[in-house]
Amino acid sequence: MKVFIATTTFGVFSKKPINLLKENGFKVLFNKKKRKLTEIEIKQYIEDCDAVIAGTEKYSKDVINNSSKLKVISRLGVGTDNIDIKSSKIKKIKILKTQSSPSRSVAELALGLILDCTRHITNQSNDLKANKWSKQTGNLFSYKKVGIIGLGSIGKEFVKITKGFNLEYFAYDKNKDFIFAKKNNIKFTSLKNIFKDCDIITIHLNFQKNNEKIINKNLLSIIKKSAILINTSRGEIIDEKALLEALKNNNLAAIGLDVFNVEPYNGKLIKYNNAILTPHIGSYSMEVRIAMEYEAANNIIKTLK
Repeated sequence: MKVFIATTTFGVFSKKPINLLKENGFKVLFNKKKRKLTEIEIKQYIEDCDAVIAGTEKYSKDVINNSSKLKVISRLGVGTDNIDIKSSKIKKIKILKTQSSPSRSVAELALGLILDCTRHITNQSNDLKANKWSKQTGNLFSYKKVGIIGLGSIGKEFVKITKGFNLEYFAYDKNKDFIFAKKNNIKFTSLKNIFKDCDIITIHLNFQKNNEKIINKNLLSIIKKSAILINTSRGEIIDEKALLEALKNNNLAAIGLDVFNVEPYNGKLIKYNNAILTPHIGSYSMEVRIAMEYEAANNIIKTLK
């Protein structure tokens, strides 16, 4: 049986997941493009595969229907918003997720982006390396109003690791966990109020069709000019054209993005010093990655053998 691994860095930290598949009689095929695959490429790669270890590339109805042998999609992560669930059920393709959650890893990256933006760490490091001794005054993260868009597992983890900063938390989520909110002194409010009042806004939503470009021109027009916007969830949630316009007009202080509409990203945001950008590395902490990869491989073995 053949297994295609769509993610680009599978097995980098540990060969155990790959060896596990091979020891159980699977032929392992890899993504040679070393980037996020297009739908056309996915169709070609999985055409005669029994299973795929999936990242965030799109498994549309067309991709699913084109796969004649596919029996398992083992998602390296917890989100399945990139997979057409209905088409998979019709073709009796099992969709499995890893239980080893990347929540702490993603939450820590969000915190890192915030601290970088508030203290200009990357910019000042680049200046120093260019033999420029130039001190920029930053701001405290402590005692700020923080808006959390999406109070799921990652949003909650973010709250847990930032409690010592004496923050005032506001949250937007359609599924409101009032018990967690009460315990951590979090106030549920609207997107409009978050963008109007908060100093830091961090996005932790799963992508669905009804929240595509939910962060739009209207919201970015009312954001505080001193605010910082962070996105470590899905690129499609922000209207990138509107975000670029907001940066051009100095409508906000800084942004920290780990995800983009099109990846790999090589767009106009790169030229802004107040845009801290990372190449979709939210789950890329060694401990979490190894656990997730091993589990994704084991899910296939347990299902097909």
